[in-house]
Amino acid sequence: MSKEDDSSPATWARPVVKIATAGVALGIALIIVSTAIVQGFQHEVKELVIGFSSHLQISPNDPNNDGLVLDAELLKEISGLEGVRHAAPMHIRPGLLETSESLKGVSIKGIDFGNSTKIFCSDTTMIFDALSEGSLPKGANDILISVPLATQLKLKLGDRISLYLVVKNEAVKPRAVDVCGIYETGLLEYDERFVFVNSTLLQDVANRGCQAVIYLDKDSKAPRGGAFGLNTSREKAKGVWVPRKPEFLEENETQFLWIVGDNLVSDTAICSCSNGHWVAESGEGTEDMFAEGYEVLIDDLESLSYIEEQVFHVLPYTLTTSNVIRQSPEIFSWLAMLDMNVVIIIGLMILISIINMVSALLIVILERRSQVGLLKALGMTDATVIQLFVRYAARIIGGGFLAGNILGLGICWFQTSTGLLTLDPAAYYVSEVPILLDFRRLAAIEIAAFTACIMAMILPAFYSTRILPSTALRIR
Repeated sequence: MSKEDDSSPATWARPVVKIATAGVALGIALIIVSTAIVQGFQHEVKELVIGFSSHLQISPNDPNNDGLVLDAELLKEISGLEGVRHAAPMHIRPGLLETSESLKGVSIKGIDFGNSTKIFCSDTTMIFDALSEGSLPKGANDILISVPLATQLKLKLGDRISLYLVVKNEAVKPRAVDVCGIYETGLLEYDERFVFVNSTLLQDVANRGCQAVIYLDKDSKAPRGGAFGLNTSREKAKGVWVPRKPEFLEENETQFLWIVGDNLVSDTAICSCSNGHWVAESGEGTEDMFAEGYEVLIDDLESLSYIEEQVFHVLPYTLTTSNVIRQSPEIFSWLAMLDMNVVIIIGLMILISIINMVSALLIVILERRSQVGLLKALGMTDATVIQLFVRYAARIIGGGFLAGNILGLGICWFQTSTGLLTLDPAAYYVSEVPILLDFRRLAAIEIAAFTACIMAMILPAFYSTRILPSTALRIR
């Protein structure tokens, strides 16, 4: 088909071809937009769920173990694995929030900000981005709550409330805390359940670790060492003098250490002479050396099983792993089912595009009967005629694909830039329609769709083989 024939004012197939092109363009645009929205929605919800927990959680095998002793070397080894983005201590406990009017059960997660002795700190990206007002809990008595909890408990920034933490053997320890911030992610199920505190609060109430204290008699003739807390075997901590127990009457320039605990966790108090007077400095305690486990963030959720296996291989036999999919199977199963919606949309759009193009191509063939007859009379084979019409259809489909890509990508860009289309977070977990463009996936879909459309054009093109030159040349 020549370009002149196609654009001739006399042709009555031109409107049909334009409608078919528009149909193909609209179908491709819908494929791009629907794919981007579903992928964006899946990504947003997954990131929120992972933000409240992590991709991988490492905890003791024995459920009777009350946490573990932090191992900086193990954290470094895990952080060095390929695909691991971040590793940090995990602090989480059940608890209750109490106001003068109501009581609410919550999961209390501790944020470890790190210091000069803590290389590994918590990833706060998700919760920081979700802050509505206030700040993250920096002080030991700060608490970050969600907008739904603030509404239910009638709380505002700066209010003081009672927090009850459940520790081992179901003991409950109360703490007075101040609301330092309010957040909202839109994931209502999690917002109503999680509150955040500084990790030091959870470590202090857990009654883990030990502390060394030195008592000086009034006459300062002999010191007395005291040991508080438990060792790693959950037994009362014991202490030892290094290099030996001092005798103040005979010493005046020597420093003595009172060391409490065991090889894994120990605390040191110092006894020394200053300006002729003996003074004692108690240890700082070792509760900050404990956590409930470790949390690991990775680069790609698709490689979760592989990375979990790699992490498991570097762990001691006393630790085991869990992952976010096993912890929240209902959410990830639901998100996976959304892919079926995309498949149905893609299938319907391709089918509609094929129907439009088949109709247009048949009309074009009927309009060009006399030309086909002339070409056959001049010796053109049926295979060449079929190829001619398929190429003509491919040109129309290609134009539709180009227009569809411009339209679809334009809509996605507009929504990403403006966030014009909004959603109810209570129903959809996000406040606006999310967009995520995976160009590699879109390219694969469009190549498959284009191939399917071209293959479908072969059948209507066969109709041209039924045109006989003797009959077609009599048609004017």
